[in-house]
Amino acid sequence: MRPDFDLQFLANCENNDLRTLCDILMYNNNGEIRFCESLANTDSYNSCYPGNMKGMWKDLASELQSYGGNTILNFFRDGQGPRYESIVYDVCKKMGVKDIAKHDTAEDMEQKLLIMVSSKAIGEMTEEQVRSIMDECGIIGYAYSRAGLVAALLALQVINKRLFIIVIHSVMRMLSEILLTRGIVIIGVGTLSKGLGVLLGPIGWIMLTGWTIWDLMGPAYRVTVPAVVQIAYMRVKYQASINSNSHVA
Repeated sequence: MRPDFDLQFLANCENNDLRTLCDILMYNNNGEIRFCESLANTDSYNSCYPGNMKGMWKDLASELQSYGGNTILNFFRDGQGPRYESIVYDVCKKMGVKDIAKHDTAEDMEQKLLIMVSSKAIGEMTEEQVRSIMDECGIIGYAYSRAGLVAALLALQVINKRLFIIVIHSVMRMLSEILLTRGIVIIGVGTLSKGLGVLLGPIGWIMLTGWTIWDLMGPAYRVTVPAVVQIAYMRVKYQASINSNSHVA
């Protein structure tokens, strides 16, 4: 693994989220193992998957960097892939995220990507679900509508980063519930079948809205796009948990 500050937080993420990231890196949307993956035969995978995913977070980070090296060849150095910041930039450009600059931090770019994803997710919600999120998060001064919630997100990104994180988290949780009620996430006896992790979290939400743009991309992008969205989501959850613990303290 190339040392990468932006991926260090993975060591503190929830097991299920790391498992989802692992499944994205290893399996395609049909549940078939990816031809270029290199995790399946590692000691860490055999000893850590699926119950101790924190034990292989470095391997997950290294695998993502390797896929990133296939899409950003000019950053490829000494057999290692590029830093995560470069991968995020590349993904945002490929996805058409606006106002992205190379001097932006990985977190800043992730947030713009999440706004794009969340805006599509909000479009799948009922007005009642939108009102529930706005009431829960204490959003005032905006119409109780899909457009009002999107407008609030755009403003909060600048004026109240803490509340922005909370709202993003609430939007994602609501869409997760929508997926479950529509039967899109298939759960076996206590565990997910291999490959179905790609249907969880923000990746499942994008599929719910019919946004399968990466199917038209090259093989590496079909990994880096959903992986970056998943990591962006995981960072928001991680930050939300830190803020919650700080508030309690």
